[in-house]
Amino acid sequence: MTRLDLIEMECTSCKNVIFGDKNAEYWYCGICGKRIDLKASAELQEKENKLKAKEAELKIRENALRKKEAELREKEEIIKALENGEELMKPKAQATPTFKATKTADGVVPTLVRPDTVLNNPEMKFTNLAGDANKKSEIPAPVKPVTPVPPVTPVTPAPVKPAEPVPVKPEIKPEIPVAENDVSALQNKKPKVQTPVSDGKPKEYEINEHTLVKYNTLNPNIVKVSIPANIWRIGSGAFKGNTNITSVVCSDNIKEICDSAFMDCTSLTEIKLSNEITKINFKTFNGCDKLKSITIPENVKEIMCDSMVCGLEEIVFKNARTTWEQASDAADASFAIDKNGKGKGVNRFIFRGTEYKAVDVFKHGCLTNYFKANGLCQYCGSKFSFVNGKCPNCKTKKDY
Repeated sequence: MTRLDLIEMECTSCKNVIFGDKNAEYWYCGICGKRIDLKASAELQEKENKLKAKEAELKIRENALRKKEAELREKEEIIKALENGEELMKPKAQATPTFKATKTADGVVPTLVRPDTVLNNPEMKFTNLAGDANKKSEIPAPVKPVTPVPPVTPVTPAPVKPAEPVPVKPEIKPEIPVAENDVSALQNKKPKVQTPVSDGKPKEYEINEHTLVKYNTLNPNIVKVSIPANIWRIGSGAFKGNTNITSVVCSDNIKEICDSAFMDCTSLTEIKLSNEITKINFKTFNGCDKLKSITIPENVKEIMCDSMVCGLEEIVFKNARTTWEQASDAADASFAIDKNGKGKGVNRFIFRGTEYKAVDVFKHGCLTNYFKANGLCQYCGSKFSFVNGKCPNCKTKKDY
């Protein structure tokens, strides 16, 4: 293991002090998780150090200028005083102690003479210390201590509770009584469907983290729906059982359509899918009896089993490699095929403007396999040229 050369730094996001590897290009803050570019931090630190050095140098220069300014002012005052004829006040020289030789029985002994002491200064006079000592000292009368007044605690007013709003009861319409013997009336009686409400208003789109959870028909006159761009995913059963809508347009922001999203939409006749979806999921369009034609986008790779068992008669493919389930059982197949020509099931596939019989192509699982089986170009379904063996549309040679 290599030993980390740690340096102390400051996080640019949370401003906390952290330690990071000096040799690394970037580091992550252990507190907020922010990525820190160490090279940029080192450059900023170097610039900051240069700025601090310049700031210190400027402070030194500023102090020197202030000192010179004070000296110049002092010189100006001296010049003004001399011009006005004033005498300059010279500082008094301090008296230095001297030694004086005195003769004693033991010989000559030097004694210290200090001019600033009381004994050596003839101008100093002594007071009658004895008389001062005989004076009675006056003792001041004791002062009674003043009892402190206790602080008055402020009275906090009691909080006033706001008046609670009176809940408004929804108006309940009386139900028409049904006779117990009236069996037909009881059978026809439909349960009430509760529409979700937000801020007192019903919501048309129930959205949770860009997923359409449920679409609610609020206005029966609106039969064409354009899904908003802020929806990225249509949830399972979002339109299930909606018998009002006839047309749905999906924006290109939608990446996925979940199981049974449009199941039993019996009035649906037109659907425009997003170019970003990659799969037609389980029972997506089951029960859409009026849906006769559908276009499968280019990015769709798979049509799952039992996903389009409805009123389809024609399927337009944008990609020949899109696969489907070709199980013999209609319940397990991706869609039903009109095998007997009775008009029940898909009877034709369309790819690049060319129409193919669904009965002939269905068993191959995708158009590419059908093209290979018939010696056609697997990408566009065209016949290869006899001259150069290339596809006239794709310009590719036969590679299978």
